[in-house]
Amino acid sequence: MSAGLYEYVANLHVHTRFSDGEGPVEEVIQAAREAGLDLLLINDHDTLQALPYEGYHGQVLVLVGLEFSGPHNHYLAYGLNEAPAYDWRRPQEFVDQTRAAGGIGFIAHPFEKGSPLSEGGKAFTWEDWSVKHFSGLCLWNYSSAWKSQAVNLRTALWHYALRAWTLPGPDETTLAKWDELGRERPVAGIGGSDAHALSYRLGPLRFKIFPYGYLFRAVNTHVLLEAPLARDVARDRAAVYRALSQGRCFVAHDRLKSTLGFDFRLENNSKGRAFQGDEVRLCDGDHLVWSLPVRAPARVLQNGREILSITARQGRLRVTQAGVYRLEAFWPTALFGHRPWIFSNAIYIRP
Repeated sequence: MSAGLYEYVANLHVHTRFSDGEGPVEEVIQAAREAGLDLLLINDHDTLQALPYEGYHGQVLVLVGLEFSGPHNHYLAYGLNEAPAYDWRRPQEFVDQTRAAGGIGFIAHPFEKGSPLSEGGKAFTWEDWSVKHFSGLCLWNYSSAWKSQAVNLRTALWHYALRAWTLPGPDETTLAKWDELGRERPVAGIGGSDAHALSYRLGPLRFKIFPYGYLFRAVNTHVLLEAPLARDVARDRAAVYRALSQGRCFVAHDRLKSTLGFDFRLENNSKGRAFQGDEVRLCDGDHLVWSLPVRAPARVLQNGREILSITARQGRLRVTQAGVYRLEAFWPTALFGHRPWIFSNAIYIRP
């Protein structure tokens, strides 16, 4: 529980054997249970075949969406009951289809760089920024982040061996775009694993690169709910989707260090408080308040510009100007420096 909200750990953007993942749904769900996840969100390419598995499996609530895909313009959609026909060259159409069905959607890996070792360097970028009405962006895609370093076999092996410590954070271009969009309207930020659990051969050796269990303990989205999950699938699904679409969540690399209990909010003695994803008017007495699980370096940004850098477990900052405010925290290591760790959603303070 985080400052009056109930915190649940989710892993989004997961592929199964129904598309190009290597694991059957039962195996994927079991891996989520063993990893201690609360929420597992499946996004097979262009299909909802996993929909019959939606519901509670032990402690894990499984929710099923799909990934609209093509050479470009990949979109993570949730809340659909059927997979509609679409043209990847016209992303506004499938954004609108998702919205018309009462669903939510997120632009996936918008500025992916790709790797020459994966599909010939193909990057599945988002090409049409004229689109409107999408819920948000995937800020941190584990697979895309790792591939960006794998420029040849030597670097791939190095970064695979040290994957817990050398994983890059969200792409700076993605963060800059997010900050830009947030000046116009709230745009939720999520994280995704893009899990496939594919097997590879290296000479006589065969191994799975990034098995589901590994990724389910890495880049997660922590969802913050106003009430605890009730084990009522319809009710809980609606609550989770509402929180994600509102940006009532944060993104974290939990393999570095557990991020349970992280909190970032706006406090004001006269008007109460606002949480991540909220949009409010600037008032006298506004303060940003945050708490980390442990003492660590962090920085506060306003409209994408750093305004405070501090190493502490807790912080408080008076707000006197309107802006889009968010927090980034880093896990300090002796050999690899400060590693990207926690990325809050923004609080939108308008004039």
